[in-house]
Parts: sequence; C-alpha cells; structure tokens
Amino acid sequence: MAHQFVPTHPKFDISFVEGVWYTKMELFNKRSDVQFYELSVYDKEWKSIPFASESVLMRVKYLETKKVNVYIKEEDLKNVTYICSESRILKDSIQGTAVTSRICSKVNR
Repeated sequence: MAHQFVPTHPKFDISFVEGVWYTKMELFNKRSDVQFYELSVYDKEWKSIPFASESVLMRVKYLETKKVNVYIKEEDLKNVTYICSESRILKDSIQGTAVTSRICSKVNR
C-alpha cells in the first residue's frame, strides 16, 4: 500500500518569474498510517537539485489529494530527471515496524 504521485512523466512550463520553470504535481494519500510527505528533486545520478514549492514537507490526510507546483531555475532544468515524494512517519505513531514509501516521476523531455 503506497501513495500516488502524478503525473508519471511531468513536463515543465515557463512560469511568470523570468528564469524559472514549473510543473504541477498531485499527491494522493492512500496510507492511513501516514500524514506527511516530503518532496525532492534529483538528477540522473540521484544528486539533489535545488527547487522551490509551496511546501517541501506537506501534510496530506488519509484519502486526501494535494496539488503542488514544483519550481526549478532554468539553469538547472536540463539536469532534472526525477521529482519524488516520500512518506514521513511521526515517531510517536510507530507501532511495530514502520515502512516508508517513495514514488518518483521521471521528467519528460
């Protein structure tokens, strides 16, 4: 059981800010044991790429959908390969074994 993170192959569009591009992502929480998700952006070597969004760590309740824009500087755009969301489990809510899930979308060129 995991969450959904779409689109699978996002495309970037130019934003209203010069030198910045963005894409729209949507996260659906299918996990009743998780309420927080963290966003990250990577190149093809899985090295972090700086980005901006409304929130890097966001709260998404069970069966809730959250839309988020991911912003990248134009100079970094050619290196972006993956946009990922990873579940974050609160220490207090762990009962037994805890499993995190990470889902990545590969950027469409």
